[in-house]
Amino acid sequence: MTDLTLQQLVLRLVAYVLIAAVHGLAVAAAAVAMGDQGPCYDGRLRFNPVTHLDVIGTASGVLFLVGWIRPIAIDPIEMRLGRVGLVVVVAAGAAATLASAVALRLVRPFLLSLLPDTAAATTFAFIEVVGELSMWFALINILPLPPLTGAHLIVAAVPGWEKVIPRIAPYAGLALALLAATGVFAKTLEPGYRILSRLVLGA
Repeated sequence: MTDLTLQQLVLRLVAYVLIAAVHGLAVAAAAVAMGDQGPCYDGRLRFNPVTHLDVIGTASGVLFLVGWIRPIAIDPIEMRLGRVGLVVVVAAGAAATLASAVALRLVRPFLLSLLPDTAAATTFAFIEVVGELSMWFALINILPLPPLTGAHLIVAAVPGWEKVIPRIAPYAGLALALLAATGVFAKTLEPGYRILSRLVLGA
């Protein structure tokens, strides 16, 4: 992770833009589907990475594999399933992230056959990077830590924290990025990543 080339950095950055758009839209859509219209009013129910990207989360993801989107405010009181709905939201975000990686893998053979050699090689590398980062992103973001999507699980388990987490999220994000830079997350979660990658991508 410390010997990234410029090409790898660019591919990771573009991959994270795509992942943020998919993950953010999925989380917002799941919340809206269960009754909370807040993400609509906040402009989060859209496939637009600009509305979802978090600067620190993206930089941390590109460099250290621990990335996240800008937190989406969700009110469990508005949801038909109440706090259980927050668990569904977190699961939906992870599932959509993994599904997008699988979809790209499935269309890759057809896509590459239409491209010239240089473009095909770059596209192949990009889809590989999306697959790798999607696995890490889904795995990381089910952890119950702010500012990760999994922070909603804290609110699901501990009533009253929905107002605390937004206040500490910026500081927690900085601390998380610094911790990610040490390699602790990558080393600790590597077995989980390998299992998930085999199950989802067969890699």
